[in-house]
Amino acid sequence: MLGTLLTHQWKQTRRSPVFQRSIAVNIILGLLVVYFSLIFIAIGFFADKALLKLYPGQSPVDSLNGFLLFYFLVDLFMRFLLQELPVLSVQPYLHLPINKNKLIHFTLLRSIPSMFNLLMLLVFIPFMYKAVIPAQGMGVALVWLIALLLLTFFNNFLLIYFKRQLSSKPTLTLLFGLVVGGLMLLDYWEVLSLKQVSMAAFGQLLQQPWLVAVPAALLAFAYWLNFQFLKAHLYPEEIAVRKETAVEGKEIAFLSRFGNTGKLIALEMKLIWRHKRPKSILILSAFMLFYGMIFYTNDLYLEGYAMLIFVGIFMTGMPMFNYGQFMPGWQSSHFDALLTQRITPYQFLQAKYWMFVPAMLLAFFLTLPYAFFGYKVVLINLAACLFNIGINSFILFYFAVLNKERLDLSKGSAFNWQGVGASKFVMMLPLILLPLLIYAPFGYFGVPEWGIFAIGMAGVAGFVFHRQLLSLSERRFIEHKYKMAAGFRQS
Repeated sequence: MLGTLLTHQWKQTRRSPVFQRSIAVNIILGLLVVYFSLIFIAIGFFADKALLKLYPGQSPVDSLNGFLLFYFLVDLFMRFLLQELPVLSVQPYLHLPINKNKLIHFTLLRSIPSMFNLLMLLVFIPFMYKAVIPAQGMGVALVWLIALLLLTFFNNFLLIYFKRQLSSKPTLTLLFGLVVGGLMLLDYWEVLSLKQVSMAAFGQLLQQPWLVAVPAALLAFAYWLNFQFLKAHLYPEEIAVRKETAVEGKEIAFLSRFGNTGKLIALEMKLIWRHKRPKSILILSAFMLFYGMIFYTNDLYLEGYAMLIFVGIFMTGMPMFNYGQFMPGWQSSHFDALLTQRITPYQFLQAKYWMFVPAMLLAFFLTLPYAFFGYKVVLINLAACLFNIGINSFILFYFAVLNKERLDLSKGSAFNWQGVGASKFVMMLPLILLPLLIYAPFGYFGVPEWGIFAIGMAGVAGFVFHRQLLSLSERRFIEHKYKMAAGFRQS
């Protein structure tokens, strides 16, 4: 039966329109997987030498053991952001003489061949071969690797359980997040040394291999939790009740004051909140606010301006870039109905614009703590925010009419290439290069501050004439609306 279910899943994937239309994207994605796999294998091979240089008086195995607990905590965090829940369309099977437990087991087991679960093998197998086997022997080294693999699977099923609980019991998920965050804070405040705990725990595993039963027991417990949860929520009548409850909601009184524009913004916000893909995109955009730490902590970048302009455009405009590049694909499932409504393209685009403006202003205010690295960072981010509001938003509107592929809003954004095409890559070039081109002559003549001022003023000018720019965007939308509608029907 498991083989039959696997065959059905493979046929469903292979026959999907997205898979058929994205062969080139799949090839590129495959090349990227090979490239990054080779990088992780190289990290595993050379990790022992790097650890010897960092900790010369300590064996590489002990040094790595001290970081394993951090690795699994970071793994949990990354899974929460990127890992999708394993799903199986069980309704077609429920009326057949198939054991329900087999359906649940299949749904859970199909999450094991995941990138997050296999990635650790690329790093730890080479390290085991180079460092653990010479120090501990083949048998102990295999037990050590099996323990790490079991803990990886434990993370997998634990995160799946809490992500499923997020909709029904958000307080439980919040408590879980607070525990993980609390452990990191205790280590940061030096109240509890996670490195010492990790080194002692995994070092003890090397001395007493029978302790591999502990991660095995944790994995069995996490698997049992998921099994019980799915068993209690398997039947379609309960799924229907939960869906009906999820779509209930009150009008947003504040937005209703702004007429049709406010109503359209309220509908857009409901669409984001109720669907997985737009919501996950905005969550990822929030975490991209930490992107500045890569550059602001390097004095080489702080001395210049061009790279800081790129970072400012990227951070303050990320909510608009991530969400706006797919419009109007968010409405692809009901685009024909939208065209028949008494809503003009101008109102449709105006609602999008006034939804982007507060999002970018909020992103700018959240970057204000970067003032710790100097006033220059704040001024550049302010100019970048104004440029995103006045210029880049209309560049997005210009390229948005090239989107003609329907989006499945129920799927997450991580490694989801649906709706991704050449236009997305072309779109990003003017968004990033245009402010740098404005700055370039001022930087060449040694007056970079005036270049930053020019970028900000270009954004202010765009905002002053935003009505005229919206009218131009409306004309382009009208020229392409039937092409977009035909594309959404066919995809």
